[in-house]
Amino acid sequence: MKEFELIKEFFSFSQSKSGAVIEGVGDDCAVLSIPDKRQLVTSVDTLVEGVHFFSDINPADIAYKSLAVNVSDLAAMGAKPLGFTLAIALPKVEEDWLKAFSDGLQQASTAFDIPLIGGDTTKGPLTITINVLGTVKTDRALLRKSAQLDDDIWVTGYLGDAAAALGLHGKAQSRQLNNAEHYLWQQLLRPKPPIVFAKKLAKLAHAAIDVSDGLLVDLGHILEQSHCSAKIKVSSLPLSEQLTEFAGLEGAREFALNGGDDYELCFTAKPSMRNKILNLAEDLNINVHRIGSITAGEEAEIQLMLDGKPYKPKRQGWQHFSE
Repeated sequence: MKEFELIKEFFSFSQSKSGAVIEGVGDDCAVLSIPDKRQLVTSVDTLVEGVHFFSDINPADIAYKSLAVNVSDLAAMGAKPLGFTLAIALPKVEEDWLKAFSDGLQQASTAFDIPLIGGDTTKGPLTITINVLGTVKTDRALLRKSAQLDDDIWVTGYLGDAAAALGLHGKAQSRQLNNAEHYLWQQLLRPKPPIVFAKKLAKLAHAAIDVSDGLLVDLGHILEQSHCSAKIKVSSLPLSEQLTEFAGLEGAREFALNGGDDYELCFTAKPSMRNKILNLAEDLNINVHRIGSITAGEEAEIQLMLDGKPYKPKRQGWQHFSE
């Protein structure tokens, strides 16, 4: 199968519900319509076989996660998805693999209401690069630099599930997972960034980031750019029952603080917004938890407290190029 046949067969499926895509797959460039009083936001991520995903898992899961982690960046900005491009390098053309990959990509495209609008295919080591585009109301983007003193710190969903699942690869492939482990494995394979909640949150919050490298690492980025520090109540961390069953309470807290791949939202907002945030979360069936507050100090320090005493985690967050 040649390149353009491959594209036509597996990557010509998306249609825009919003009408924002004037021309999509099939031309030299996509043509998009940007609504009035909105700004364009964009992000790109590359996922490499053996680094970001296991090569022997279902290609549909690889595809779904590849798009989900990029949509998570749009959520962190409070953006509405507009479209995405896909560049994929393949060692060889395997039609069964591509069919499953295409199916997973379509599932994610539909789930997050973001159409495929173009891309590229080439031969090489399995590498997936996705560029997402979205829009936000003018000057409403949730920026990392916008946290304010005394802001509450919130997170969506549960933390640590995906990181705990990384060690379950062998059991998952041999179908030996118990119920709790199966839940954790699915959280790793199919993250669900709260894109609709985030879009509506833009008018309530100050700053936000998606939790991809671990809560402490990612919150640290907000603190660095906002020139402030934070205090976190460890007992307030949102932990799933399955994670606590799997790792114990202490282990679950370690995964929650420094585990990556959650693709949940960490955001800050002034205390007067608490009821509005809780009401929005209830309306959209999203779990939200208030875990701490922004404090003075430009050192970007995070003070962890448990039962009135300082808490020191043992795990470290994810860092590329670390020794």
